[in-house]
Amino acid sequence: TIQQLQGWAKNGNVNVVHYLHILDAELAVLQGKNKKAKKSFNAAIATSRRHGFLQDSALAHELASAHFRAQGDDYWGNYHIECSGACYQEWGCNKKVEQLM
Repeated sequence: TIQQLQGWAKNGNVNVVHYLHILDAELAVLQGKNKKAKKSFNAAIATSRRHGFLQDSALAHELASAHFRAQGDDYWGNYHIECSGACYQEWGCNKKVEQLM
């Protein structure tokens, strides 16, 4: 649950912080809070990279891309999908890169 993740993060578990940001971003998307979604996606991307979770950074970029494209913002949608592909490729997930492109 989100409460369990929050508890782990509060106790210093850095392995879950980026997941909370992703969930926060997706909730903001559902609520139509676009600025909060952008901020939360950026936080998810930064924290996942900082703590070595390349695959989760790729996922956060992928979700951010979908959000921006749904808003009609192809510039940021394309930027995030390219970043997602680069992260997946660095992680060694070439089939996912093919799927994205």
